[in-house]
Amino acid sequence: KLQFLYLIAQRLTMKAVCALLALGCIAGASAGAVAGHRALPHYTIDLDAAPGTRYDHIVADTSNGFNATVWNFYDKYFANDKILTDVLYGIADIRGKENAEMQAEVEGLARISGLPEKFVQAIQMLYELQTLMVPIANFTHKQVDVMPPKMEALTRIPWRGPGCTGIIAQCADGTVYHARNLDFAPLDIMSKLVYTATFTKNGTEVFRSQMVAGYTQVVTGMRMGADGYAVERNTRYTTHLGGNMEMLMHLYAGRTLNGWTLRKVLETTASYDAAVAAVTEAKFASTEYTIMSGVKKGVILSRAPDRVVHTQTLGKANFEERSDYIIITNFDFFYHDIREWFDPTGHGGFGKPSRRVAAQALLNATAVNELTPELLFSTLNAQYVIADTVFQAVINVEKGLWNVSQPVFAA
Repeated sequence: KLQFLYLIAQRLTMKAVCALLALGCIAGASAGAVAGHRALPHYTIDLDAAPGTRYDHIVADTSNGFNATVWNFYDKYFANDKILTDVLYGIADIRGKENAEMQAEVEGLARISGLPEKFVQAIQMLYELQTLMVPIANFTHKQVDVMPPKMEALTRIPWRGPGCTGIIAQCADGTVYHARNLDFAPLDIMSKLVYTATFTKNGTEVFRSQMVAGYTQVVTGMRMGADGYAVERNTRYTTHLGGNMEMLMHLYAGRTLNGWTLRKVLETTASYDAAVAAVTEAKFASTEYTIMSGVKKGVILSRAPDRVVHTQTLGKANFEERSDYIIITNFDFFYHDIREWFDPTGHGGFGKPSRRVAAQALLNATAVNELTPELLFSTLNAQYVIADTVFQAVINVEKGLWNVSQPVFAA
């Protein structure tokens, strides 16, 4: 329904869209109120082990239900949709094998799960392919793109955004906290696939990460240490005609996937400044927001595939943000991206607050430098901010805090 409405909206004039908004003719949907929170399954992933066996113990653990859920996901959305799988597997075929380490992990996951290897490889591109889901044209800046020819079947990819909220805040205790919602639909499936992992070498933690079963890359991660850092990924949509095809061309060419780039930064880079520099200089396969926090530091990098196009730095002057926090969801609000106002997640948009605006209203209700981790967490769970949220985190690198959970929604 939402996708149909988005397609209609792309063809409407701004006057007509405003009329629909005034009449309340467009409505969104998301999960309900939060009834509580639950802990996530946690595993150790040994980077000294052969890549092809690193996930065997996770998939083989039937108590987590991961393999059964992924099979349900495959059977429900892919097994009988040859047009979609032909397109999806075709991208993987043109792309070819991943780098040796990642490819071995993919093959190992396919072996232990019994899933088709091409399917496992294809879902490694989920963050990049999600950027194809352009909700509505930006009438102000003509930021509009089209689905590339013969790729229309990709509109049936079941994982859905936009989603995610990231906040980095200087709190009243003088330290920096990083608050994060990961919103990922279909909720009934994705909520059953989230876990956390500690990646080790020589028996010692290198970094920790929130993971999605079947996906080898980092979504939210943290490297502990006196100069450590945390990193979050949020979907960012293309901002120009041809951006979708540009992303596909990067996939075809075998450019390293964004999440793998971030995973290797976490694995090889110990300090905040060096990690920010590495992410800034890296080539990405698609647009994306990279949200990074450290000891009394924080930055949000709005990434195009080849460069950073906008930077929000904690403590500096930023568009419509106080000096004690920076925030991003999935839209370039600093460029007045009108697509934010058509975001149905969190029951917002369409004349109601977007996730960002709702979050900022709560943050701005406090005095500057009086934010608290408790307020950040309540903001993540507030009306219009919470969406199809499958993972939440409040992180503080200076204090070594990795407070992660999954919201439980009221029936």
